[in-house]
Amino acid sequence: MKQKLDRTLGMYSALMISIGTMIGSAIFVLAGTSYDTAGPGASLAIFLAGIAAVFTGLSFAELVTVVPKAGGGYVYVKEATGNNIIGFICGWGFWLGYAMSCGLFALGFGNFINYIFPFIPQMTAAYLLVVYVAFTNIKGTKSSGTLQNVITTVLIALLLLYVIVGIFHIDMENQKPFTPHGMSGVFNAMGFLYMTYIGYGLITTASEEVIEPEKTIPKAIMISIAAVIFIKTSVFFIGSGILPWTQLVPEVTETPMIDTAVYIGGAAGGYLFAFAGILATLSSINTAVMASSRTSFAMARDQRLPSLFKTINRTTKTPVFSIIVTSIIVLIAVSIKDLEHISTVTSIFSLTGYSLVNVALMIFRQKKPELERKFKVPLYPLTPILGIAVNLFMIYQLAISDRIALIIAVAVIAVGILYYYLVMPRLKYASKGLSNVDIPEIKENKKVNRKNEIIIPVSNPDTADGLLNFGRKIAVAEKNTTVVPVKVNVFPDNLLTIADYDTMMQTMNVQDGIIQKLKAYENEPYMKPVLINSRDVFHAIMTVVKRERNPLVIMGWHGSGLVKYMHGNITYQMLQKAPADVGILKMADAKTEFKNILFPYGGGRYSKMTAKVVNRIANAYGARITLLNVVDRDEDIEETKEYLKNSAARFDQPTEIKVCSGGLVETVAGFSDSYDLIVVGASLDWGIQEVVTGFRTDKIMEQAKCSVLIVKSYDLFLQKKRIRGFINKTRKAIHQ
Repeated sequence: MKQKLDRTLGMYSALMISIGTMIGSAIFVLAGTSYDTAGPGASLAIFLAGIAAVFTGLSFAELVTVVPKAGGGYVYVKEATGNNIIGFICGWGFWLGYAMSCGLFALGFGNFINYIFPFIPQMTAAYLLVVYVAFTNIKGTKSSGTLQNVITTVLIALLLLYVIVGIFHIDMENQKPFTPHGMSGVFNAMGFLYMTYIGYGLITTASEEVIEPEKTIPKAIMISIAAVIFIKTSVFFIGSGILPWTQLVPEVTETPMIDTAVYIGGAAGGYLFAFAGILATLSSINTAVMASSRTSFAMARDQRLPSLFKTINRTTKTPVFSIIVTSIIVLIAVSIKDLEHISTVTSIFSLTGYSLVNVALMIFRQKKPELERKFKVPLYPLTPILGIAVNLFMIYQLAISDRIALIIAVAVIAVGILYYYLVMPRLKYASKGLSNVDIPEIKENKKVNRKNEIIIPVSNPDTADGLLNFGRKIAVAEKNTTVVPVKVNVFPDNLLTIADYDTMMQTMNVQDGIIQKLKAYENEPYMKPVLINSRDVFHAIMTVVKRERNPLVIMGWHGSGLVKYMHGNITYQMLQKAPADVGILKMADAKTEFKNILFPYGGGRYSKMTAKVVNRIANAYGARITLLNVVDRDEDIEETKEYLKNSAARFDQPTEIKVCSGGLVETVAGFSDSYDLIVVGASLDWGIQEVVTGFRTDKIMEQAKCSVLIVKSYDLFLQKKRIRGFINKTRKAIHQ
């Protein structure tokens, strides 16, 4: 099924998303820190930060017309550099940076709520805000976008009212000296205030949800930056003109701007400004959660994060898992409760990513000059070069002023690099499809009158030979069975850029060896390979499974437990939905001859169904079968042996009996030294704690020293979800 985001955001919504985020943190969260760092010169710092933001903002405006995809800056860098470590680190920084910045907004929100309602603790209000915003974003982009429009419109009106009234209360003597800490203080303030302009980048992360993003977003970026520079600079200048800046620093007050509002409007002015602060922080966190979740969504779509991050809810059309994880990161940032370090770490992440965005623009201009651009950066290449220079300068300023934050930022990036090289290789063979359109390339011969088919999806060069030899051995022994190797070439959802095309070709080149191998099998009597070009691996494999008769699907095992199914859920989908017996095979050696098979046999319905597969394998290899049953008590051993003797008579090959007491996993793993293959039957109880994540089956896979085959046998009646649910409820009722 095609997964896509819903386009519901127009020009006004795009403007409100951008403006709302850029206004919030500077005025309502970081004003006191800004005055403490730069004195009245904070207004100059916020103005210069805005001018500096224009350079990178122009790069975003052009890039969104070239790559109108969800993910914003991460996607632009990834597309330009070829989806390598640079693109990953950019996405990693944006994802975590956006999420961590929400901690600032939530803490500010808590302060304003506590000001109006003193009986509500700051932290309680902050935590409740995070939960509320997560729910709103999960509900749907249209809902969160509408909320953003209302909040930001009211907020702008309140700030303009503050500016108009505040002009008549300015005392210019309060502005002297304008830069009490010198220009170094102004530049230091610029460093963390620049982070407050990230709103123009946030709207690009939702470009797949914006109507006509190539036209809408560039205009929204330019208009919003200009509007926000004016509002922020005016508010900062008026604030330090109403009261001396020394009365607005964190050591004196936690609500500096409210204090100025109280001075010009009394208690009502204070409450009104606190209400504006509530709207501002709510607006900022709402947008930042959206941006962070869309960045992780885009990374998962590129197999840089587990596939759960790209899962789109069918009803709300939102990436629910991405939103939940982002919200957890926000809760952690709120719990740390350190405005200074959080803002600096977030700024370092943002500045690093924005530097790379400017580099991405220059790469695109060189690699794809012919691409249509509905907006082009003026004064190229001077503009992106200035953007890079300004960003690097501010990173330097932050690094020398806050060493602890620098260490934290470097450590987080180091964790990302370790993840990239240690965890991501396991994603190599995970599903990448996003559509259900498949185009057969090699046509399979018309069906002959055969009894059985063994379907073997192949994608991993490390397991392909073992799987194919296993299937061929059975087919040759049975003579009326055909092996159908299935190779799916996965195409991206679209090919917007040269980077899309290059990535697709690299993937196809890696798999070229498998394709050539399958073509070589075309002339073998028992092998009928199928090559499919598709955007959805599962759909492509299912088209083959559904047209076969009595199929047995054999898939390779690529890892253990929940991590495997999070990273690529093709195996999980096949186990749940395929109308066929499905086996997951872990080969200790691709050339192993299975002469001794251990079959843990419980005697239930699924064990009996699995026994048919065991019998086929034993006949193919001429193998001896050992039926193993693990009992709870020693007194049950002899009785169980008698029961198993009747079962053993059903196998064609020599069979022996083993019955012992102990733990199932430990016992089976302990016997694995003496056998070539262990076959384990899996039931249809799709609980997260049982078969799928394999507290039993995967543990046997991990601990066994020989090859292991896990078989889920298909049952048309029991496969139905309602039937499974009824059986599970009945079992629970019995055990309670």
